[in-house]
Amino acid sequence: MATANTLERIFSVDYKSKIQPIVSVWKEGGRRLENLNYPNGVTIDNSTGDIYVADWGNHCVKVFDCNGKIMFIFGDEKGEGKMLRPDGLAISRDRILITDHCCILNYQVNGKFISTIGKPGKGDLEFDYPRGLTFDGSHSEVYICDSNNHRIQILSKELTYKTQFGQDNLYSPVDVKLIKEFIYILDRSNPCFLLYNYNLILHKSIISKGPRLQLIYPYFFNIDNSDTIIITDYSSHYISIFNSQLNLIHKISMGELMSIYN
Repeated sequence: MATANTLERIFSVDYKSKIQPIVSVWKEGGRRLENLNYPNGVTIDNSTGDIYVADWGNHCVKVFDCNGKIMFIFGDEKGEGKMLRPDGLAISRDRILITDHCCILNYQVNGKFISTIGKPGKGDLEFDYPRGLTFDGSHSEVYICDSNNHRIQILSKELTYKTQFGQDNLYSPVDVKLIKEFIYILDRSNPCFLLYNYNLILHKSIISKGPRLQLIYPYFFNIDNSDTIIITDYSSHYISIFNSQLNLIHKISMGELMSIYN
């Protein structure tokens, strides 16, 4: 059962007033501004409050203000900086990195293309379906889930290759966060969640599927100020919530999410 504090935070009137739907999650109609087609990654520019969404099905990134109003759209399937399958997003000051099918796209936050980093393959600075990514606290390194290569690649702030880790323990890493003294990695295969120290040594693996099927196909996660872990589960249509001791405390179904907006 969820703690009263967790449930209050999730279902309170204050929560409902702050978390409202921006646009339709999926509606057939191509690249119209008001439609999203299989949205994947999302991030916020902390300096402005603008919300960036990787619109996977429309091959672009859509940008909303903090009130949910569409501001602009950038990226397409053709030309310089083309987006085929935009997925993970990470902002560092005035630029945004986007994982795509087999590379990393480097844009300014205003949507101006800068460069493409990497190419398909298994070597250094080569990728096979990269997904989640994050900058470290000083914005001097970026950690990238190179999902189908079963590893995390670390690049410098100049986006040159530095090192990699995880091949012996990771199957399909999909999201990564640097929280306090650990590197948290969400893996869609058993085990589902791993912690590494900053020496890149596995500290422990947690939240395996197990007989309770706590997670089926996890995709993204976040950790709040109280170390509560929130994980989206693509296949089960649940959001799973774990406390700081890494115990499952609540699962929010699609029906519960819809009730927030009714």
